[in-house]
Order: sequence, then C-alpha cells, then structure tokens
Amino acid sequence: MLEKPSSRVGADEFVLSSPAQVSFLHILEFLKQYAIEESVLSHLMTVIEEQDDIERILTYFERLTSQPRSERLWFYLSQNLRVIEILTVLFSRSQFLSEILLRNPDLIFRLPSYRRMARPKSVEQFYSEAFAWLKENKEESLQWMNDLRRYQSAELLRIGICDLLDLYDLPAVTRQLSALADALIRLSLHLICENLNVPPEALTVIALGKLGGGELNYSSDIDLLFLTDSGDLERLQHVGERLIDVLSRVTEEGFLYRVDMRLRPWGRVGPLVSTIDGYLSYLKNHARPWEKQALLKARVISGSPQVKQKFIDGIHQTIFSHGVDEVRASVFAMKQRTEAVLKQKDQLWGEVKLGEGSVRDVEFTLQFLQLAYGPDEPEILTGNTLEGLVRLAALALIDPDEYRILSEGYIFLRTVEHYLQMMHYRQTHSLPNHPEALRKLARRLGYDGKNPEQVFLDRYEQHRKAIRAVFLKYVGNGHMSANSPVNSAQAENNGEQGEVTQHLNRMTVSYRETYTEAQIAQHARLARLLNEKIPCRVEAHPLEGNLWQVTIVALDVPGLFSIITGLLFVHGWNILSGDAFTYEALKNSAVMPSARDPRRKIVDVFIVQPVDYHKVDSSAWDEFSADLTTCLIQMRSGERREVMGDLTQRVAKCVRKPESLVQAPPLYPLEIVVDNDSSEHLTLLHIQSQDTVGFLYELTNALAITGIYIDRVRIETVNQRVRDVLYVTDLNGNKITSEEKLRELRTATVLIKHFTHLLPFSPNPENALLHFRDFMDQLLRRPNWTDEVASVERPEVLQALAQVLGVSDFLWEDFLRIQYTNLFPVVTDVQALGSVKSREKLQEEIGGILDELHHGAQAPDENAPWIEALNAWRDREMFRIDMRHILGHTKEFWDFASELTDLAEVVTNVTFHLCHEDLRSVYGTPLLDDGRICQMSVLGLGKFGGRELGFASDIELMFVYEGNGQTTGPKVISSAEFYEKLVEYFVKAMRSRREGIFEVDLRLRPYGKAGNLAVSLDAFRRYFSPSGPAWAYERQALVKMRPVAGDERLGETICRMRDEFIYRGEGFDVTAMRAMRERQIRHLVKGGTFNLKYSQGGLVDIEYLVQGLQMRYGAQYLEVRQTNTRDAMVALRKVGVISEEEYTRLRKAHTFLRWCIDSLRMVRGNARDVTLPLDGTEEYEFLAQRMRYGDDPQKLRKEVQRYSEDVRELNHRLLGGTP
Repeated sequence: MLEKPSSRVGADEFVLSSPAQVSFLHILEFLKQYAIEESVLSHLMTVIEEQDDIERILTYFERLTSQPRSERLWFYLSQNLRVIEILTVLFSRSQFLSEILLRNPDLIFRLPSYRRMARPKSVEQFYSEAFAWLKENKEESLQWMNDLRRYQSAELLRIGICDLLDLYDLPAVTRQLSALADALIRLSLHLICENLNVPPEALTVIALGKLGGGELNYSSDIDLLFLTDSGDLERLQHVGERLIDVLSRVTEEGFLYRVDMRLRPWGRVGPLVSTIDGYLSYLKNHARPWEKQALLKARVISGSPQVKQKFIDGIHQTIFSHGVDEVRASVFAMKQRTEAVLKQKDQLWGEVKLGEGSVRDVEFTLQFLQLAYGPDEPEILTGNTLEGLVRLAALALIDPDEYRILSEGYIFLRTVEHYLQMMHYRQTHSLPNHPEALRKLARRLGYDGKNPEQVFLDRYEQHRKAIRAVFLKYVGNGHMSANSPVNSAQAENNGEQGEVTQHLNRMTVSYRETYTEAQIAQHARLARLLNEKIPCRVEAHPLEGNLWQVTIVALDVPGLFSIITGLLFVHGWNILSGDAFTYEALKNSAVMPSARDPRRKIVDVFIVQPVDYHKVDSSAWDEFSADLTTCLIQMRSGERREVMGDLTQRVAKCVRKPESLVQAPPLYPLEIVVDNDSSEHLTLLHIQSQDTVGFLYELTNALAITGIYIDRVRIETVNQRVRDVLYVTDLNGNKITSEEKLRELRTATVLIKHFTHLLPFSPNPENALLHFRDFMDQLLRRPNWTDEVASVERPEVLQALAQVLGVSDFLWEDFLRIQYTNLFPVVTDVQALGSVKSREKLQEEIGGILDELHHGAQAPDENAPWIEALNAWRDREMFRIDMRHILGHTKEFWDFASELTDLAEVVTNVTFHLCHEDLRSVYGTPLLDDGRICQMSVLGLGKFGGRELGFASDIELMFVYEGNGQTTGPKVISSAEFYEKLVEYFVKAMRSRREGIFEVDLRLRPYGKAGNLAVSLDAFRRYFSPSGPAWAYERQALVKMRPVAGDERLGETICRMRDEFIYRGEGFDVTAMRAMRERQIRHLVKGGTFNLKYSQGGLVDIEYLVQGLQMRYGAQYLEVRQTNTRDAMVALRKVGVISEEEYTRLRKAHTFLRWCIDSLRMVRGNARDVTLPLDGTEEYEFLAQRMRYGDDPQKLRKEVQRYSEDVRELNHRLLGGTP
C-alpha cells in the first residue's frame, strides 16, 4: 500500500484522450463502488507515464473491472503495487500476451511470485506439466490439442513476462522457448504413436534452424526433418503427417507451431520421411552446399539412439567436403539472393532478420567460419549462435572486437525481432515504416526522451553497419573499388606582361632594397601562379654547410606567418635568418585587407638548417609544400581554428621527449621594445631573447592569438640570441598606439609565448592554448591585472595552467571557464594544491561559513542565503579536488574518489541537518505513535555508497525514517509528511551546476519514481524482504548501501536488516543480472563500439561480478560484506572465493578500466560518454598520450581487448551463464 493517503483522484489531473478518459472514469467509479482505496489509481497513473499507448493500457485495466470477482482482484492490486507495474508493462508491450492473461485472470495472483516464475524449466519438466494438462482421455481429439495449446499459451505468458521484466536475458528466453517446443513435439509424437500403436522411437525427429540451435523466437517456424531406420515408411509417413497436423492446425485456442519441412531431401517434392541410409546418400551425392550448411544447426530431439548416432557421424563426414573458397562463394551467393529479393520488394532496409547487417549476417559469418575451421577445430561446432561466437573468440578465430560486434549486435537485433513479434504474435522481422509505429516500438524497447525513435534508429544503424563490415571481411568475395585520387590540374599561366611591375607596386621600398632583380622576378612569377586551388608556392635551394634557402609565396591569411614557422619546425627545420613581406593594399582600392582577399600575398625567404643536422634532399620540400597547401586551403575555407589547433598538437609532439616529461624546460626572459616612430603605418616590435627550439613559432603564435597582424619580419640570430624585428598592425590594418593596448600586448605576448613553450607538458596542447587565450581575456579584464600577472608569470604556475587548461572542452566550457573566479586563486597557489583536506577540515570550513548565515532555525526557503553559500563552497572544493587530480597530486583514482566522497558526505550531512532544523521551525519535531522522536537515516548507494565517486557521479541516496506519528507543531502534520517535505527541501537545496555532477538521485527507493521520497522502516522491510516485491537489481544495489547522515542507530538497524535480506546463502540471480546488462548495452552502447563502462567486459561487469559473489557467499563469510569494490575483491580472495590469479586479473582490469575512464573524461566533450574513441582519431591519440601509450597508441587498444576478455572470461567462470 501507499505510505500515506493521497488526495482524491480526478480525471482532470491527467491529460488523457477521450477513450482513455472514459476508461479512467469507469475504473474510478468501480473503485468507489467497492470502497477500494483510490490511491491505487493514482499509482497506476504515475506508472503509465513511463509507458507508451496509455489508451490501450487503461482499456485493459478497465476490462479487469468486468472480470469475475473483479472487486477481489482490484483489492489485491491495491495491496500489491508491484503487480500494477507488471501489468502496465505487459499491457503496453504485448497485446497477444495481454489477451492470454485476460482469458486467465487468476494468473494475476501469481505475479508477485515472479522470482519463482523466472525459474527455468527443463524439457522434461515442460513435458510432464503439459501431460498433466491433458484430460483423462488421452486419445487424439480436438480437446486434446486445445489442452496443449492452453498450456503453451500459459508458458508463453510466463516466458514473455520474464522477458519484458528483464528477469530473463536473450539466451534464457530462447532456451525456454526451444525447450517448450521440444517438449510439445515429443509429447505430441508420443501420444500420436500411442494411438497408432507405433513405437515412438521409430521416427527420429531432427530440429534445424532456430529450434536446432536452441534459439527459437516467439513466433518462429520450426524446421524439422524426419528419419528412420525402419522399413515401414508408409506407416511412419502417416505418423509424420499427423504430427505436423497436431502442431500446426488452427483451433479455437490457436496453433502450436508452423512446421517447415523444406529441408528434407528434394525439398517439397521429396518424401516426408527418409531412411537414414537414404538421407546420407542424398547428402553425399545430391545435396547442395547450403543444405549442408543448414546441418550445422541440426539437433536430434526425439527418436532412436542408433539413428541419432548414425546421423551425427554421417553429416560430419559430409558437410566439410567443400573447399573454403567454394563454401565462401556459396554462403555469400545465398545471402546475395536473399537481399536481391528483398530489394526487389523494397524491403531491404529495416529487415532485422535477412537484410544487410542483419541476424542472418551474424549467423552466416559464424557458419562460414565453422565450415572453414570445423575439421581442425571441432569444438567450434555448435548450433547456437552466441555459443559459437564465444568458441570462435576463445580460439582467436575472430578478434575480441569482432566477437563483441557480432554478439552485441545479434542480441540487439534478436531483441528487436522479439518485440516486433510479441505484440501480436505475428511472424514479422521488419521495422515499421510509419513514424508513429516506429516511435511506439522504440518506447516498448525502453528508449525515451523527445525522439526515442531516432535514438533507436541510430543504434540500429550502428549495429547494422558494424555487423555488415565483419560479414564482408570473412564472407564477402569482392571488394569495393576505391576511387582513384584525382590529381589537381596545374593552373594555366595568365600571361606574364607587367608581372614584376604589378608585384613591386604592392611591396614596400624596403622589399626592393632587400632582394636582387632576379629574386624579385622569381617572386613575381610565383605570385602570379597562385589561385584558390594552389594558394602557395615553395622553392628551395641548397647552400653550403647543409643550409637551405627557402622561398615561400602565398595568398595571405591572418596567422599565416605563425603557420609557416610552425610547419617548418614540424618538418625538422630551424630558422637562422630571413625576411618576410606582405602585399600592401591597392593604392586605388578603399577595401581593407582581409583574410580572404586574393590580392594580398606574402613573400617569405628564410635560411634554414635541419634541426638534427642530417642531410636532406629536395623531396623534403615537396612534403612541406603539400602540407602548407592543405593548411592554407583549410584556413581559407573558414577552418582557421582547426588548423592552428592541429599544428599546436604537432609542434608539441615534436618537442615532447620521454625524458622531458620529468621537468619543464627553463623560461628565458623575453624583451619587447615598441617602436611607433620608424614607420608611418606600422608598429615595430624589436624582440630579443635566448634562442630556443621553436622560438619563432611560439612568438608569432602568441601574436596571432592576441589579434596582431604581422606585415613584415626581419629575422636574425647571433650567438644563440634572437634579434628579430616584427612590423605589425591590428586586424584592421592600423598602428597600435594606445598605451593600454601596448601594455596588454607586451604582457599577453610574453605569457602566451612562455605558455606555448610549456605545451608539450599539457595533456592536450591544442585545448590548453585555446583555453589560455580565454584565461588571458578574463585576466586582463580584472581591475588589478597588472599585479596578478606577476604571479602568473612564475614557471610553476604556467606549467600548472598547461596541465589544467589542457583538459577537455567539457571541463573548460562547463566547469573551468564558469569557475574562473575559483581557477585563478586555486592554480596560482600551487603549493596549497599539494595537500589534501581531511573530512574534519572540510566540516570546520563550511561550519565557519554557515555560522554567519544560519544562526538557528529559520523558515524553509530554497533560495535561502545559506543554501547559496553551501553550494558555492561545495563547487569551490569540488573544483580544488579536480585540480589536484588534474595536476597529478592524487596519483591513484581511489585517492581522488575518497576526497570527493568526503566532500559529498560533509555536504549531505550539513544539508540534511539544516533542512531538518528549518522544517522543525514550522512543523515541530516528528514523533512516533508512542511519543518517541522519529529518527531518519540517510543512506548512500552506488558510487557514493562504495566511496568510488568520479568526475561525473550522481549522489545516490535513500531516506528511511523510523515510522509514522505526528509532529509537535505549531503546524501539526504526520511524521511521514514531515519527512517527505524534508527530502523535497533537501533535493532543492542540493543544486547541481550541471546534470549528473553531484546531482541527487533517489531512483533506488522502493517503487522508484512512483514511490514516496521518504521511506518508512516498515516499508523498507516489506519491500526488500525475501518475499517482498523488490526487483533483483534493487536488492543487488543494497550491497553498496551505507549510512552517510542522520541517526547512527537507525542506520545500523537498516544495515542489519539489509544483511538479513541479501546475504542469505541463496544463489545469485545471474540470469536477471545478464538481462539487465543486455538492456544497458541496448540503450547505452553505440553499435560497433566499446563502451568502457557498459560493453561486455567493461567496468560494470566487474562490479556486478563482485556484487554477485558477495551475495552468493556473504552468508558464509561476513568479511565479504563490503561496500567498496576493491575492498570486496580483497575479502573474496582472503576467504578463498577467488584465487590469487583471479584476484590479480580482476584487480588489474578494474584499475585499468577506471584509469581509462578517468583519462577519457579529460579529453572528451562529455563526461558521461565513455565510449573508447576510434583508432586514428584525435581523441584516441589524446587518450593514448594521457595514459602513457603515446609511443605506441595501438597498445592501448590491445590492452582494452586483453582486460575486457579477462573480465568476460572471469565473469563466466565465477558466475556461470553466457559470458
């Protein structure tokens, strides 16, 4: 029952269609008529908000009011709210199963015992139960067939409910459906043979297809083959005909199975029953390759043991009689024929069984590999698809990624197929075309949000494409022809008349003084050849002493000089001297120079030397020219930021050396003298400093970032000292004359230049540089920026900033940038970041802050100053803990998690006690019925309960109070209402700056969103007790529950109660756990990718494995009752539940995956997306670099595969079930 009475329910409280409103009012009147608590309807309406097609759900519930003894049924529902949820799921997802239930409403009373319902049945158990359903007259009759159909319907309902409620995973569903079919076929054959006086073993029945593989659908055909060693073929022909009739005839109770006999010799025209010798002869002499392929799934389900053995021996000698190439061609051709038919019917897309990237692609990939390797590796021969994939992966015949793609894709597609068929029990395999029908399917599959159908389609396409790629790799007998690269034609000459004159007209006088006539003519010729397709020309000539003179003429864009110097550095060249000139604006043009003005060109001439002094030839300049051309085309297409970011990364990689990670290089003083007198239109910057690797790039990059346009450059290096002169303007082409702007220019240039020098020590140099520019913008806006610059200039501060600002865009945009006021004092006080704050210190700090704002009880107000102050302090402390982790002060993730958990506990305690105090000022103290104070305990679960909080963790809580009573006033309410209000106030007070970061999550309370926020101790006991309605995953979640605030005594009582409920020495429900994992993968893992948390072998598999072992052995070994995953691993090893070898593998995998997830958060734009980046992407390179795989990025992928395989194998070994 509900914990507190609800107000009376009215139809106007809900937005309903007219038919749904009629059903609602009918149910409401019925409840009033029989004085049944109306809150049951309120609970129903809360639950159906989560479902699709409310109208159909209410119609079915309305029909329950017209059942015999319906008032008894509805009173039962009012006392068993979980049954309402089960019925809601059933009514929304399967009309076929709903009708079965409504024909047998007494089955509703069995629904609370769903754990007993979920116990799998063997073929023998199905057989004996079905036999018991038959009436006393066992002679073949319509009544006899209807009895079998009624039994089948009841079992389909049981299996379907277990499927819809995630009590069964896909293998469990298909095994149960197949075992049911086996039993009904055997029983039907037995009764037919008994009536015809024929020995049942005379006819051997062989299952093929999905039934043969033990993977039957809800509405599958069953493929059968009849063999015998008896000579009485005519009589057995009659037995076979009768068996097909009993199975497939449609009566008022429906049919059992559609029977497909086309796999017998000669197909439809062949005899129904063949002798075993005749069949093997046909197989050897006449069977086509696809007929032999079908026998990979053959399984004898009834008949003579002699025939069975002869059949097995015979087919193994025959099905491997073709060469690998012939088998591949046959399998591929068969798939192509199927797809051609679908294409002709315009049904190729959305065909989950037969289309491209479908179930059939997975099956055919497996079967081809079985036919190819089966003779040498007989252990891979199994008719079950998922089991076959496991065996292929175990023998390394497919790699771990391919196993994951095929198995996860197969489960996804088969689940979709089941949901398509389950609604109306129709043999359909195609996604609906109508948008509304597609949306409803997506909702039934559990996708929600604004566009569930699009999320579902995205998943479908991801899986389909990934499966197809693997299928084509192994089975495809052709390759897509790649497009040949198109060579761009060289631009034709536009004439040479006056080219030198036109060129000189655009240059300053100093240009003519710098170069000879021959050089100027060369520059003019190169400039004339420029166009949008070829925006630059590069010519290089060797000089004595391993020096080169390189001339670069190009169409200008802002920041180009920085790009050129950076590329020269990346290609291994050190600039010793040089000059750079830029076209002036046309004398007769009023148009200002712009980034895309093709009339503005640059001429740069440098003397360069290889950085490592090795000999090079002219081909090196071809590579440089191609690289520069690509960059220019991108920049002129609006991708300037991307080009500069990519170059930053490349420069950083060139500078980075393994040994250089230990200590940052020195930062030499940089002198900038501003000269505004020597030129009428340009500002001169005289630069002097110690020459360092990449100096010119660092300097010009700093100017580009600060919005300075470089018009001309003169480069000179003497005795390792730089003496450069840069002629610059602002981006509008004007001199820089404002003293304030010049001061900012000096400061920003020095800081950015120094910061660029430290970029190799940043986890993401590109992001660090871009974020540093934002940092500088905000710094220069501060009123006292000149004073604060002194602290920023310190090398250790700049190095810390390189670490902090080099994190992901997510951290910068959603955290660091908006925390700027926190960032500056935290990072500049580098020394303070080196120490951890204890929980006591945190408590002392927040206490001092709140003492001034919350002197005593005050009226509850979600905008109260103390709430604002508490959340601001929490954000600062969380930021400081993050900064410690980013800067490497918390080397291990566990230390970081511990600091976050301490902070969460302090904030939870303070918020709870102050909310409690404020509410008491209005309602008084909550009491129990006996007058004692009614206490409450706040319990942490999930990552919070396990002290394993990460960057993007929720704060999962449950609030439990002792019992009901009343408050002391002045305003008197029930104690239940008081604590409900307290939790509401608490949630509003614990504001989250961003969804998912320190956000309160109460979904693990009894009945989830439909339940009360505050839970009474009695409700906790009734819900989670062994006979209570809690789902298996909810009980499992209690493993990590621990008190974090409130009354300690009550918290201890709840934990003792928890121990009694979940540590009972009973078997852990592995099947339900695997069903939940399937759902997680379906919803949270992108097809064809590896999700470090949710994919098979991911972090969740480790956590669930450990929790399963704790629940299985917790009654025997009290030591394993730990809330922390790693503590639990240690305890399981100490008591001998897992071996030293298993512990080591599990611990290493856990460490690696946590490290990987932690690192990924630094380099990705979404802290909740823990999908491993694709090889070759920038994200993947960043991740590999952060995890110290920079020299061998592919090793990271191999490590992920290795550890995930370890987790999957250990999961299977220690828990059992499908790995």
